[in-house]
Amino acid sequence: MKILITDELHPLLQQGLEHDGFVVDYLPNISAEKVLEIIPDYAGLVINSKVYVGKEMLDKATQLKFVCRAGSGLEVIDLEYAKYKNVIVFNSPEGNRNAVAEHALGMLLNLMNNISKADAEVKNLQWKREENRGTELSGKTIGMIAYGNTARAFANILKGFNMKILGYDKYVHGFENESSLEAIFEQTDVLSLHLPLTEETRYMIDYKFLSSFKKPIWLINTSRGKVLRSNDLLRAMDEGKIIAAGLDVLENEKLHLLDAEEKKTYYQLIAHKRILLSPHIAGWTYESKKKIA
Repeated sequence: MKILITDELHPLLQQGLEHDGFVVDYLPNISAEKVLEIIPDYAGLVINSKVYVGKEMLDKATQLKFVCRAGSGLEVIDLEYAKYKNVIVFNSPEGNRNAVAEHALGMLLNLMNNISKADAEVKNLQWKREENRGTELSGKTIGMIAYGNTARAFANILKGFNMKILGYDKYVHGFENESSLEAIFEQTDVLSLHLPLTEETRYMIDYKFLSSFKKPIWLINTSRGKVLRSNDLLRAMDEGKIIAAGLDVLENEKLHLLDAEEKKTYYQLIAHKRILLSPHIAGWTYESKKKIA
């Protein structure tokens, strides 16, 4: 059985597959167009986010038995059509859950203690102590929207900070810390997003949603950019509904392809003193690379 790996992954995966008798083509620099051209030769496909496995790909993949997503997000695969074509879909959300949780914690501590802001000021010969007085996590309530692998890992870390944890998930029930959305709106000090990107969750976190919280909140998004409408976030921040925000993901992460409206929003985000940004690296550790493979 031939398997195609289209993205850079830890050698552990290729070595393990070859040890089990599979023929593996490791082509991390291959283009999506080239994958479409050669996919009829393969029974297995391993992807990250570069290749979209939709109807066109699945129709051409006449030998394909499975698709494996290295990581968690399955929005790059047409799941219904894959099922129709009898193609099994795997992913590895456990692989980077701890990495995402630690990154989310780092963003939260940074924001609540003004670390990046204070660093920039000190390096500019400004010694502002009172202006950078921090806020402690202990005694605060964190609301988590969607309660899968990363949310559970984050909750486990936060237990040591004496935080009250509330989790809401429309499709998962009976877990520790389960809460209603109404209770999250009522009690939350920190909001952490762990949503997959689906048609249902696309822009779920809009101005109406952000306006439903009873007190100003800190916001962390390490899930998917398109679950949060950036312009609505900026509006909510201007109105004092959001104290500060940490974003590891953006609506359009292909910065060289931003249209005029997207550029306007992007420049507002990067200029905002209470927004902390990182380039979708929350799950991007040396350890998670091995675990995912």
